[in-house]
Amino acid sequence: MKKVAVYDIEGKKTSEEVELNDVVFGIEPNKSILHQAVKVYLANQRQGTAKAKGRSEVSGSQAKAINQKGSGGARRGSKRSPLLVGGGKTFGPSPRDYTLKMNKKQKLLAKRSAFSDQAISDGVLVFDNFKFDVPKTTKFLNVLKGMEVLGKKVLVLVDSYSYIDDDSKYDNTVNILKSARNIKNIRCQVADTVTTYEIVNADYIAIQKDALITIDRVNA
Repeated sequence: MKKVAVYDIEGKKTSEEVELNDVVFGIEPNKSILHQAVKVYLANQRQGTAKAKGRSEVSGSQAKAINQKGSGGARRGSKRSPLLVGGGKTFGPSPRDYTLKMNKKQKLLAKRSAFSDQAISDGVLVFDNFKFDVPKTTKFLNVLKGMEVLGKKVLVLVDSYSYIDDDSKYDNTVNILKSARNIKNIRCQVADTVTTYEIVNADYIAIQKDALITIDRVNA
């Protein structure tokens, strides 16, 4: 199992180390599945609402505008012709559904591959379960500075299971999310709903210590 150091509230490495689950962080990344997962995610973000009216949908008489011959100009048909101002669009876009799907096993393999790829490139950082009584951006900023990842694209994953029966842990998770959300290039997410795209798109993933339990529970 790969071991990583745990960072304290000042962003400094402690003597504590945690082991990353080989099932999630130790597999050979499947590049094909990763590509498919990213493609599916991006396709599903598209609204597909682009629309342009064709010649049958624009207003205007369909009668022949001018005589076929004798005008000295080009032949003209309906005012709805795509060649005229106000006419319909030739082969214009129309609403469509861009949705793509992956089955559960593929999604799971893609997410494991994304986590493992980050672990291979030493992109996995773990920070301690320190307490935030109130949201404080500068406080979390110091953590990132100590980790030397400030200015990079960092995905912060926080715990989302252990607080179910503990209101104080829930409040702490919310405060951490609020503390990090206004920092440039930082994206915050709860560990059980993070997507493969978010993991792949980050330079580093900073994981709360308790969130490793959530990740193992959801993906192992």
